[in-house]
Amino acid sequence: MMFENQQYTLQCSVQNVAPVQSLTVTFYRGNTALGHLQSNSEQKKPVNETFTLNITPSREHDGAQYWCETKLELGPDGPQRPPVVTSEKLPAIVHYGPELKEPPNPDVITITEGDTLHLNCSSVGNPSPSYTWTLPTNSPSYSGSVLTIKSVGFEHEGQYICTVSNTVGTVTKEFNIDVQGECCQILPGKRVTEVQSQYYFTN
Repeated sequence: MMFENQQYTLQCSVQNVAPVQSLTVTFYRGNTALGHLQSNSEQKKPVNETFTLNITPSREHDGAQYWCETKLELGPDGPQRPPVVTSEKLPAIVHYGPELKEPPNPDVITITEGDTLHLNCSSVGNPSPSYTWTLPTNSPSYSGSVLTIKSVGFEHEGQYICTVSNTVGTVTKEFNIDVQGECCQILPGKRVTEVQSQYYFTN
């Protein structure tokens, strides 16, 4: 297990190799070569040697496999297919903090009374994040990624704060809700007359 943007050291240990100066060690992430290393030793007898490479994983590397390959280049007098040995492949688990999927909200979200309200706080993260909502006074608590109110009333006005967290970090998203009523309602069999910007209902 690793954390995003922190440095780690890959290690590849080779045993009983000679001559070690003819050995090339290559580190891989999947099929991508990360670096080629050679020994500075002048020993001609078989030796054990450890090669290391520093890496800084990102979230894109979660699930990738790291491994090393050793190749002994003995020149024209040696085998024309140089001896090659590969290590086991180690899968990486990269933990990273939550990141919101949706763009930032406008300063105020205006909605008409009776409409359906959807507040999307979906995010990605490893481990999977949890959600905590802080709602206007007297509103029930909620813990999902998307909050839905089927029929909005004036009591739903106010600020909604979604807090997303996992073991790596925390982010928040704010929603400011303004509920507006319908301007007027025409009753069956009535007609509307406008007087001084007000609506009066007459027979």
